[in-house]
Amino acid sequence: MITCLKCGAQNRRGAKFCSSCGADLSPLSATPSNKSKKVKRQAKDAKLPAKTRPLPSTAPTQPLSQTIGRLPPLQPGSTLTHPQNSHRRYSIVAAHELARSTYYDALDLTCPSCGSPQPHTPADGLCQQCRTTLQPVLIHERRARPNKHLSETDIEQLIRLSAGHPNILPHRAIVQYQESVYTVVEHPGRWGVLVRGQRQRSPDEALAGAAQVGQALAYLHGRDFAHLEVGGASIESLIITGGERSIRLADLSTCARLQPGAGDVLRAQINSNVAFLASLLFYLATGEELQRAGIELVPAPLRIFIERAMQGQYASVQDMLTDFALMPSAPPPARPLKPSHGQATHPGQKHPRNEDAVVTFTFDKEQDGRAVPVGFYLVADGMGGHDAGDVASRTVNKIVTDWIIKTKVLPDLQKTTRKLTTEDVPGELLAQAIQQANGALVSRAQAEGSDLGSTVTAALIIGSVATIASTGDSRTYLLREGRLEQITQDHSLVARLVDAGVIGPEDVRSHPQRNQIYRCLGHDADVEVDTFTRQLRAGDVLLLCSDGLWEMVLDDEIQRIIE
Repeated sequence: MITCLKCGAQNRRGAKFCSSCGADLSPLSATPSNKSKKVKRQAKDAKLPAKTRPLPSTAPTQPLSQTIGRLPPLQPGSTLTHPQNSHRRYSIVAAHELARSTYYDALDLTCPSCGSPQPHTPADGLCQQCRTTLQPVLIHERRARPNKHLSETDIEQLIRLSAGHPNILPHRAIVQYQESVYTVVEHPGRWGVLVRGQRQRSPDEALAGAAQVGQALAYLHGRDFAHLEVGGASIESLIITGGERSIRLADLSTCARLQPGAGDVLRAQINSNVAFLASLLFYLATGEELQRAGIELVPAPLRIFIERAMQGQYASVQDMLTDFALMPSAPPPARPLKPSHGQATHPGQKHPRNEDAVVTFTFDKEQDGRAVPVGFYLVADGMGGHDAGDVASRTVNKIVTDWIIKTKVLPDLQKTTRKLTTEDVPGELLAQAIQQANGALVSRAQAEGSDLGSTVTAALIIGSVATIASTGDSRTYLLREGRLEQITQDHSLVARLVDAGVIGPEDVRSHPQRNQIYRCLGHDADVEVDTFTRQLRAGDVLLLCSDGLWEMVLDDEIQRIIE
């Protein structure tokens, strides 16, 4: 059987068109992509009369019911009003129009602290009543699927579920009106659209990216929901965070509740999930949509997964993920990189006490007759009155380092025959270590009645692969070939305003709430840890630092000093 990429229906082997929706099933054949047809289609679309194309909004403020489906994309400066709640309004900062949908950077005009609605968009991004920073949001507008509107109960459930998985952006609202749907999610900070650029990824990168989305789909399936949209439209619901490393679902409005009592319907829902994952894997590996290109474009190690998915050989997304894990990783470079490091810390001219903590250590692991270098590096910046900040940073330093040594270093040193691979140190290892430190800080703060807390950034290097983690506004930079890149993302309110385009980067150092962070260790029992992976090259430099450096020294000056 062959699964339709458009509707998920099963078709007989050899069928050229879907018996359910009529979609072309030919992408499974080994035929070259027909670029001329693509060009003709684009030319035909360009000749459509103007009245069939969406026009930009010109009114400064309009109810959602007057704008959705009529005047997209909305223009910066316009305001979107919820049709069922006139107090819920969003100021559009920027529009990012795609082939089938539009993303908007926006500012929620309802104060998260006092709840007062703002009469207009404040230039400084602060509530006019209590001076709290307003919350940036990301809005995804798409065309609704015919007769597929969600019930209010399902919307509420999906919003709750969105907060329970790291590969799904937390949702705030899903608004359906006529033929369009607006999904409002928490702003992720630095982000990009997956479909922009059409970059081909290596087999390992493509598989890792597809696995991230697959884990989110499996999570939803385990809670009785399936993602029903496949193909190019579904890929537009994915965004990239963390410098093209983390792929996250930004829109669950295409999900539907599983129907276990209806066998054929349930099978079609599961097939849609699998087909979505297969089409994503194809896109990550080729930069092309599966419906528009031949499967021969996919590297041979990945082709088998897509063929099995389209032939209905996977009973669920989880089965496909299990198959992913069986593919061997690319061999490590013949000559692994040898890291060297240095460290420095200073209290500065304002504070008498230095509340930063630093740890660095490296060792070589003997493997296949050669040494594989392993390095661990961490910077923690403590916060709190009296000695609390110093205690917090030293606690984070000790617990995270002990966790890494006990769970990774010692077992490998005691098992000389065991191969040390990059799969042994996923981002989850660093995240678990940092979460252990967070639990200790929370317990101590509750016992002592103190407000101690800490930020942290850490890097674990095995051979030429660096895994980086962070919580708070301590940073990790990568200097490569004359370009300084900030890998981590500041978890501060001001950084969110910059990422959403509400204020400029030059305003950060003078903003009245520049020191307020919304995520750190020691304040909440459940803390989210960002993780990133980088393939290092000879000559690369990683810089880990607290805000004491980057707030006082501009990035250009940091780069000049390092070089």
